[in-house]
Amino acid sequence: MMKIGFSSSTCPGWDLEKIVVSAASYGFDGVELRGLAGELHLPIAPQISSDPAGVRDFLNKNNVELVCLGTSESLDTRDRAQLARRKEAIVEYIELANELGCPFVRLFAGEVQPRDHRRAALSRIGEALGTLSGIAGRHGVTLLVENGGDFLSSDDLWFLIDHAQHPAVQCCWNQCNAMCLGERATKSLPRLAATLGMVHLCDADFDESGVMLDHKPLGEGQTEVARQVELLRGLAFHGYLIFEWPKMWVDDLPAPDAVLPEAASYLQERIGEKQDVLTAYKGDKRAPLYR
Repeated sequence: MMKIGFSSSTCPGWDLEKIVVSAASYGFDGVELRGLAGELHLPIAPQISSDPAGVRDFLNKNNVELVCLGTSESLDTRDRAQLARRKEAIVEYIELANELGCPFVRLFAGEVQPRDHRRAALSRIGEALGTLSGIAGRHGVTLLVENGGDFLSSDDLWFLIDHAQHPAVQCCWNQCNAMCLGERATKSLPRLAATLGMVHLCDADFDESGVMLDHKPLGEGQTEVARQVELLRGLAFHGYLIFEWPKMWVDDLPAPDAVLPEAASYLQERIGEKQDVLTAYKGDKRAPLYR
């Protein structure tokens, strides 16, 4: 069965204790750390880097899993020195994740650089992922690439994962980002099924050209969150659904205490919904129609 969690970008002012205790209280199974108490580079965040064993014990005590460490990195640059620095930063995350017993480290797909070609950029990113995959695998960590920037579609993510050609590279799918292209979950999720490591869930409204207008509570926007969960159940996805509420970057959004309980309840209801069993018997109102 799928599990639910939330990102610390939802609660940028909370410390680790507040995040973990709140997750347990609201009914979440785990958390993703995307920065902590104002520090975005987690390997130097003292609350987790100074005593990884203590952090693991604290999480276990509260029955909350540390699902993912979210980086600020991408591998899109053509500058070799800059790429080396970004790889070093990602390796720091991999090593920290290993110490914390965290299965995933997430990075962004990136952007097309000036005077660059889109397919060349994708190939370069995929190659860089491949060079990091062995390090991640040796540490028992999986790298997750999230669609974003200039690479929003399931086509882009599939290309990157296929190019890396390593089981320690999977995707983190964000349907809200794909909606900027008008790509619906009915296309994205079946295509990426074999590559899915984690799913980010957020909801929003968009205008006709795909520009995001504003964020909405889960189920009240246009990203078809309920349909996403239904599709993931059909694909036998047993990973994490991570709720995103970008309070870290949009300060006027409602506070985390106002949205997290409702998000947990909504996701639990969607996961637990009973699905109709379809048959092909004549007269069955739920029988699929073959045309």
